[in-house]
Amino acid sequence: MMKLEFTKEQVNTMQTALEKWGLNAQVGQTVEECAELVVVLQKYINRTNKPDIDKILDEIADVEMMLAQMRLVFKIDDKSIKERIDCKFKKLNEYLKREEV
Repeated sequence: MMKLEFTKEQVNTMQTALEKWGLNAQVGQTVEECAELVVVLQKYINRTNKPDIDKILDEIADVEMMLAQMRLVFKIDDKSIKERIDCKFKKLNEYLKREEV
């Protein structure tokens, strides 16, 4: 799987946005972008026709950008996220094994 990385210029842009609009505004924007992704995915579930992949892609990109800003703000590194993901996968695998019975 490909690891998503931002360029130095993109990180600088995110930091500029944080400085310009402030933490509360950017946290709010993160919530909004996540909500927009939820809406587009819910539309996919409710539709019987072809999904709008471009819209889904746009919303995933928006969420990824905002999550990157939150990682900057809260000083969350890749190692910490990886450790949490590993724990979550362990729990998921245990749950899946219980469901097989």
